[in-house]
Amino acid sequence: MNWKTIFNPFERFDEKQLLLTGILAVILSIVAGYWTGTAFTSIYRITSLENASFQMIAASTLLSFLIAIAILFILGKILNNKTRFIDIVNTVLISQLVLIVFQCIGKIPDIKGAGKNVIKYESDPSGTFPFLDFLIMISMTIISIATLIYSITLFYNGFKTATNIKKWQHVVLFCFVSLVSTLLCQILITKII
Repeated sequence: MNWKTIFNPFERFDEKQLLLTGILAVILSIVAGYWTGTAFTSIYRITSLENASFQMIAASTLLSFLIAIAILFILGKILNNKTRFIDIVNTVLISQLVLIVFQCIGKIPDIKGAGKNVIKYESDPSGTFPFLDFLIMISMTIISIATLIYSITLFYNGFKTATNIKKWQHVVLFCFVSLVSTLLCQILITKII
């Protein structure tokens, strides 16, 4: 395994293997969402839900992934008529796999406590600086940013592989459509749940 495989598994692995991994990612994200009380309200947006049922979490997560798949498939067909549906499904599901980490982070008591201690110190800086808590918060920020960058890289590389885009105009269009669809999906799902 090399760096290219890590950042673009779509070129290395069979689409059926990727699909099975993607389906597992969806199941894990729903289970993790039920455990943590969170759900995907769009790709790259995980929202905490009050008194959420398993059905509500599953519906929100599935709907957010389905909307992203539909929009990317339409864009893929516009850019390259040979774009396959399974490749777009794999792109969305595999790119979201690593974000399950975000769902689980909130359940770690030390991280919750570190955040509260740093906020408490900011409001009343008269005590001792909570260096260890601050270090935990900085570490979590770095891990979160790295995870998000990796997920976006998978998302872009999967779409690029699925559609075989090469022109910079297509890349800009992909970025614009992805951003707008993510925002619209958040608004739509938030109103539904």
